[in-house]
Amino acid sequence: MAASIRLRLRGVKVITEEKSDPVNRRWTGNMLMYAICISANTCLGLPLVVVSYLPKKLHLPAHKVRLINNAVSEVVPPSFTTLSALRCELGINEDQFVIGIVERVVDEHKRFSDLIRALPLLLAVHPKVRLMIFGHSPDRATLVWLASDLGVSAAVIYGGYRGSARDLYPLMDIFALASAHESFGLVLVEAMLAEVPIVATAVGGIPFVLNEGRCGVFLPPCTPNGLGGALSELIASPSRRNVLERIGPERARSEFSAERYCCEIESIYSELVNRK
Repeated sequence: MAASIRLRLRGVKVITEEKSDPVNRRWTGNMLMYAICISANTCLGLPLVVVSYLPKKLHLPAHKVRLINNAVSEVVPPSFTTLSALRCELGINEDQFVIGIVERVVDEHKRFSDLIRALPLLLAVHPKVRLMIFGHSPDRATLVWLASDLGVSAAVIYGGYRGSARDLYPLMDIFALASAHESFGLVLVEAMLAEVPIVATAVGGIPFVLNEGRCGVFLPPCTPNGLGGALSELIASPSRRNVLERIGPERARSEFSAERYCCEIESIYSELVNRK
């Protein structure tokens, strides 16, 4: 709509935004995105992977493309009472080691099945491990069947959709994201702000978010055995987890803060308003 308005009102400045994952996008989708972006004054690419896609795949002029990192606001941590109630509701014992994920339960994309396939390896070494899955669950029945088939049903906790998802991170000892593709991964920043160590796949914008492995552990996608090995090593290394708990929030606050995002957006709007 904004692009159409600019075609009719030549004096209007237009900013478009692309933040979705462009993997496997059809040529018709690329053509539509090109038409929208080329008619705008500036096109914002929120994750770094999109900023690469816009000039290389769509051949947009470099001067039209601007990188703006996503942002996550900090929240007040949940109270001890809230956490205790959640542990009781979910059946989590204090001596259990919780690997958690908060996402849309769409297995083709998020690969929850890889986490479940990694459980037999993990449980053989760390029998008190529990996998906790939160999110809307169109594929839940498939995951329940898989866990049963592998004999790990007792180690999987399905928490369902939660409106206050940010309260869930303190329940986790490790946050795991096994996506097959991911443009950015806001949940990673949320986990870092909650001081939760991260294991994730090296796809899309994830290596950038995790500062090329300095703020988390990453590995190739669709490798359940590799995922199990990476998780097992991190479970066995409290010192490594302590480091990630310390440096994760530092990166989240410096690179992905709401204050930084607002300042950059304001700067771009001011620049366009003042441009002749």
